[in-house]
Amino acid sequence: MSETTTQQQTAEQAIKFKKEKIIKGITCPSCNGELDIKEGQRSFNCKYCGTLLVVKGETGTLKYYVPRKLKREDAIAKAFNWLGTGMSKAKGLKLMSKVEDAFLVFIPYWRVKADVVGWIFGQEKRTSTSNGRTTTYYVDVERKIQNSFDRTYSACDVAELGVKKINLTGDTILPVDFESLQNEGMMFNIIASEKEAFDYAKNNFTVEARNAVNLYNVSFEHYDLVRENIGIVYYPLWVIRYSYENRTYQVVVDGEDGSICYGKAPGNNLYRAIMGILGTGVGMFLTTFFGLFLLLEVDEKFPFIAFVISFVIGCVLIGWGYKKFRYGGELEEGTGLEEKDTKQSSKISTKDFTGTQGFEVAKNVAASVVIGSVISSLLNSRR
Repeated sequence: MSETTTQQQTAEQAIKFKKEKIIKGITCPSCNGELDIKEGQRSFNCKYCGTLLVVKGETGTLKYYVPRKLKREDAIAKAFNWLGTGMSKAKGLKLMSKVEDAFLVFIPYWRVKADVVGWIFGQEKRTSTSNGRTTTYYVDVERKIQNSFDRTYSACDVAELGVKKINLTGDTILPVDFESLQNEGMMFNIIASEKEAFDYAKNNFTVEARNAVNLYNVSFEHYDLVRENIGIVYYPLWVIRYSYENRTYQVVVDGEDGSICYGKAPGNNLYRAIMGILGTGVGMFLTTFFGLFLLLEVDEKFPFIAFVISFVIGCVLIGWGYKKFRYGGELEEGTGLEEKDTKQSSKISTKDFTGTQGFEVAKNVAASVVIGSVISSLLNSRR
């Protein structure tokens, strides 16, 4: 073989090697080790634990990404605009905060699309009014289910970022190019499996479809998922870390539309104190404000009904005031929070309410009710 032929073959091999694409960001399902494989490779052994792995080709999970539109300085401006809004945040937060770091990340999310079809048989609760009397009766009904769902679920650990879901409506979605994304920002590895994501989504879809019917009693139900589709979408997020009074907080800005996906900020102590005192004070007043009802020259049933309404509203206000004071030290907001997370952060948990502060509130309410009852009895006896 001539020297020219040898050099030509060497050059062709070099060109071929240069054109080979390396797929990164894959994790071993056995040891979670990060792996790099060549495009088109069907099977290989994990370099960490030696497990034989099979790679899905075009029939496997398709991966996409949403291009970044927001620049770094624009993301910082969006974050600081959020810091300056609302009375519940610390006074002077926007002016006194200092940016510590700002970087771009691409987070993988499972995008699951499916149609839920099925039937539900049960009873529907109805009421009828005749001659001023309301009666309740139940009717056997059947309802057809046909709902379309398109949801996203995080495919990695997002506890540090707090963005558990994203909105892909109207976004440009392109086939993923790992090399360009890695040059642009930090990429997170996929941890959750496709089966886990799909099973979780399927359960949520069926629960939402059933709750939409809202039957009083269900005797039979059957659901099927059709036009199922699942894929991975890498989404751009700007992580802005800032410091305020020697403490570090974080704001995550949507890299596509500039919305606040997750933001954590210190609360305004004066605001939380005023809301706590106002809510508790008005609530205490309403829970004990039934002596006046007994003095009114009205129908006999009215004072009791009015007292019950007043008492319920008072308890709600006490809980609201306690929540504002108890949880107003730090605020969490954003489009990436799930509804259950928002409810959990805003409600009074049983553990917290049975603690020292919660117990004191409950004790004060009970004491106020007892005192109000005594005063009401005295006023009533004088009549």
